[in-house]
Amino acid sequence: MTEAETRGSIFISYAWGEGFENKEWVRQHIVSYLDWKHDVFWDRDKIGYGELPDVAISKQLAKRPVTVLCLCDQDYLRSAKKEGSGLSRELQMLAQIVDQPGVRVIPLILEPGCTEHLPAPLTNRIYLNLQPLIQRNIDIGVAVSGLAEGCSQAEVQSGINNQLAASKLRERADNYLRQLPITIWGNGRNHEVTVYSEKAAPYLLMPPQWMWESDHWNYMLNDDSPTFCPTKGRWHWENCTNSLDIRPLSTASVSTFFPQLANEDEQVLLNTAGKLLASKFFKTFYIDEAFTFSAEDLITYLISCKEGFQVLEHLLDAADAHAQVA
Repeated sequence: MTEAETRGSIFISYAWGEGFENKEWVRQHIVSYLDWKHDVFWDRDKIGYGELPDVAISKQLAKRPVTVLCLCDQDYLRSAKKEGSGLSRELQMLAQIVDQPGVRVIPLILEPGCTEHLPAPLTNRIYLNLQPLIQRNIDIGVAVSGLAEGCSQAEVQSGINNQLAASKLRERADNYLRQLPITIWGNGRNHEVTVYSEKAAPYLLMPPQWMWESDHWNYMLNDDSPTFCPTKGRWHWENCTNSLDIRPLSTASVSTFFPQLANEDEQVLLNTAGKLLASKFFKTFYIDEAFTFSAEDLITYLISCKEGFQVLEHLLDAADAHAQVA
C-alpha cells in the first residue's frame, strides 16, 4: 500500500462546465498541492476517453477514508441546480455516503453569495471561506493542504490569518521601499560592495554614522583585510556555519534601506534584522561569489520567520514615525 493510499483519497468536486482556463486554475491552485502526497481524483486527470464518468466517480467515492472538497462558486451553484448535469448527478451520489464513517465533505467558498445557497448535501456543513485569500491574490493551496492533512478549524484558520498578515505586511513594505529603489551588489573578486540607486550615482557601501558611534560595531570598522575594510567599501561574506563575521555587512545593508533610523531603539531593530539576514541570506554565498541584495530579498527573508516579521513591522513603524515628523 502506497503512502498516498494510507492517507486516504481526495475527491475534487467542481462545476464540470468550467472552461479550460478555470480547469487549469483548479490544477495549479489545488490539485498540484495535493497530488504529490495524496490519492487525488479530479475528472480532468482521472476520467479517460470512452469511460462513463458516473462509474468512475462512484468507484472513487466508495474509497475510505475519502475527503470531498467542493469548490463552491457561482458556476457550482448554477450547475448543481441544473437537472441532469454532471455535478447534479455527482451530488446525488454524494448524498448517499455523506454521513458514512470515513467520509468528510468540505465546502470551499470561493466567491461571494455562496454560503447561503449551498446545495444538498452541503447545507449546514462547516465550510472554509477562502475568499479573503483569493481577493488578495494569495494562493489557497497551503490552506487546502491543511484540510487534506486533517488540521483542525483553528489550525487552518490560523494559517490563513498568517498568510493574510504576511500579504498585508509585504504590501506595506513594498510601498515604503519603492521610494528607495536600491540594489546592493557585492563583487566576489575584491569584496567591494556597491549600492545602485535609481536616484543617485552608484557608490560604495560605507558604515552608517550610527554604527561608528555604536560600541557594538565601532571597534571593528577600521579593520583592513582583503575581504573586510568598511572604510574602503570592502565587506566580508562567506558560506559558513557562523554568520557573526557577516553581520556588519548585513546590518549596514539593512540600514541603507532605512537611512533615517539611528536612535537606540531603532539600532536594536537594525541589528536584529542584520543578524537574521546574515544567517538567512548573506552566508549562503561563497567568499569568491558575487551577490545581489534587493528590497525584495529584504522583505522575503525577514517575513519568513516570526522574529523577522515583527522586526520588519517595527522598522516600518519607525520609518512612518520619522515621515510624520518630517
